[in-house]
Amino acid sequence: MSLAHLGRLLIVILGLSSPVGAQNRSERQIIVIVADEGDPRVGYVRDAIMFWNRTLADLGLSVRLSEVELAVAPRGHRSIETFARFVSQRGGRVPKGVSGPQPPLELRELGGDVVMLLSVQPLLPFAWPLVGSPGYFVAIRSVQARRPNDNEVLRNVIAHELGHTLGLIHNRGGASLMCGPCSALAVGSRPDGWLSLTDRDRSRLRQFHSSR
Repeated sequence: MSLAHLGRLLIVILGLSSPVGAQNRSERQIIVIVADEGDPRVGYVRDAIMFWNRTLADLGLSVRLSEVELAVAPRGHRSIETFARFVSQRGGRVPKGVSGPQPPLELRELGGDVVMLLSVQPLLPFAWPLVGSPGYFVAIRSVQARRPNDNEVLRNVIAHELGHTLGLIHNRGGASLMCGPCSALAVGSRPDGWLSLTDRDRSRLRQFHSSR
């Protein structure tokens, strides 16, 4: 048997041994901008990604969120913070896409599917759709140390904003994960610490991400 023939045979064998789900799985790259690598919110982001990947797997969907890639105090960090503040303050009153406020070049250069800023500011969190790469810019507020259970609240805030990047919209009232406005965030009483998805949320995820 020639070396070329042996090489082709190995490729076929490796291809057959690969899980079918792995071949069809699509991953969304998550890049996290942070001022300090030791920021506890990095762990919250990883928790939220695990929550979503477990949820997506339970729904039989092939899309996944990738492991966090950190950008620690990248070039243009201050400009990105300024853009986040602008969107947070005026996001509901300005158009999205090419006609809306354009992100700084330094944010664009990071690439990825979702760029998440762990802001040093107490801003209103958001998931802002962009055109091109990245597809979404997400900003998460600073930690409120005096707020009871703020770690659990922030985990749910992060999961909420990632839900928007997966195509989910707000549910009115209640304390579901995608509530908006939220009447309560009673996460401390839940065994796993996560607010629940509604049947509407699950249906929308299937609609957006079912394999065709």
